[in-house]
Amino acid sequence: MTDQLPLVAALATSRASAPPGVEIRAWRDPGDYAAMIDVFHRARVVDGTGWQLSVDGLVSDLRALGIRPQDSIMIAEVDGTVVGWIRVWDWGRSPDEGRLLMHSGQIDPAARQGGVGRALLAGAQVELERIRATHADPAGTTAGLHAWLFASNASAIGLLEADGYRRLRFVVEMTRPLDDLPPDELPAGLSTRPVRAEDVEPIVRAMDAAMHDHRGWPEWTDEQLLGLVDHPIRGQLDVWQVAWHGDEVVGGVLGYIDAQENEAMDRRRGYTEGIFTIREWRGRGVASALIGRNLRLLRERGMAEAALSVDTENPSGALGLYERHGFREHDRLIIFRKDLPTAV
Repeated sequence: MTDQLPLVAALATSRASAPPGVEIRAWRDPGDYAAMIDVFHRARVVDGTGWQLSVDGLVSDLRALGIRPQDSIMIAEVDGTVVGWIRVWDWGRSPDEGRLLMHSGQIDPAARQGGVGRALLAGAQVELERIRATHADPAGTTAGLHAWLFASNASAIGLLEADGYRRLRFVVEMTRPLDDLPPDELPAGLSTRPVRAEDVEPIVRAMDAAMHDHRGWPEWTDEQLLGLVDHPIRGQLDVWQVAWHGDEVVGGVLGYIDAQENEAMDRRRGYTEGIFTIREWRGRGVASALIGRNLRLLRERGMAEAALSVDTENPSGALGLYERHGFREHDRLIIFRKDLPTAV
């Protein structure tokens, strides 16, 4: 299996189980991106998806992950029209959940219930197992196929549960209006400043160290960490709020504003995301102050609400912190996992 090229076995598997009249192929050219986004938009209306996917965002996500679309995306067509797609990627290994093999996709509502989703899912699973075998895990490493779905997406939930996926845990999407903002005074000895390009590496290293206390955080290289923020949305340095103790990063809120999403969803939302405090500074109000500063900046930029997401099993008590800062649950995602054999 390890000497096979990407998607070869996956495409064969998907084609073997595809409904009559459905062609399964690999991503072909940049024109496929627009067709994929069109399917996403049609599906979002039915599935209740609370976020926007754009061509720019999709391309940037692939670049950040260091993968080529022709090696990671399968597309389903009927008479030359794209009716579904799925993409796969290796999220790395975490100490608590092992190898995290991810997939995400969309099926046009008009093409559901006919087996298109099952065919794409079967191929994605074959490809993810090929990836795992290509980069072998140490003996004893657990592994699983993972997908994140909004709780309202009954179609995809039914597909995964019928295939043996279990509900691993939940991620809560929270929002709050940008009025009556909390205090933003930093603890004594700390300061903030505009984030410069040369600050990014120490910031993401500090974030990585802090996030290792959280569920499912993988072990990444500096190059991978920098790739995650080399992004038109997540890399908005002028929206980041970072606390420094001299030259040491002690905490941050790596916020952003997605203008395309706001236009598509007809709202004025900014994101209070990427919240972290290094272990030595927890419990002193660092995160509270940075959240307050982020909220003020978002309001100054003309936003009407802020949003964030939090794992319900976050060990730092983040859910309670965000509730104390006025955030309330707006939506919920389910993290699904299908366990794979432990590496031997």
